[in-house]
Amino acid sequence: MKLDILDLKILEALQKSSMLTPKLSEIAKEVGTTNATVYRRIAALKKSNVIMGHTTNIDSRLIGKSVKAFIYMDLTKPLLAEDKIKAVAKLTEMDSVEAIYEPIGKWTYVIKTSHNNIDDFNAFVKNEISKIQCDEIRIELILNTLKEGHTSIKG
Repeated sequence: MKLDILDLKILEALQKSSMLTPKLSEIAKEVGTTNATVYRRIAALKKSNVIMGHTTNIDSRLIGKSVKAFIYMDLTKPLLAEDKIKAVAKLTEMDSVEAIYEPIGKWTYVIKTSHNNIDDFNAFVKNEISKIQCDEIRIELILNTLKEGHTSIKG
């Protein structure tokens, strides 16, 4: 699907909305078109998977998840495709894992996690992460989240 300027404006308005379901009329007014046009465009954006779902950004500290970390993992060499598939399957099943990234460079995966406290994080590393065979792990605890959960529509 080729996105035009109106699609981009609608996406930006959807991202800015703090409401669970923004009103079509508010988006239409903001982007300068009709409710029906916004509705059709959103439906098309969903159908083409530009909009992949709806989420609610939650302040993890307010639900008791005060410890966040990034875990950099270099899987054991030689690395076969099936080893990567198994590792991702294990990581995906772990409740504390919020995101799994596959970067270019030294690390096979970068894993974002959140935990109730440092003891929970320690148990997670010892009891879950340690089950994945790897050559090297680097862990960074996150002090503050300054920005998160926004995909830039503009350049």
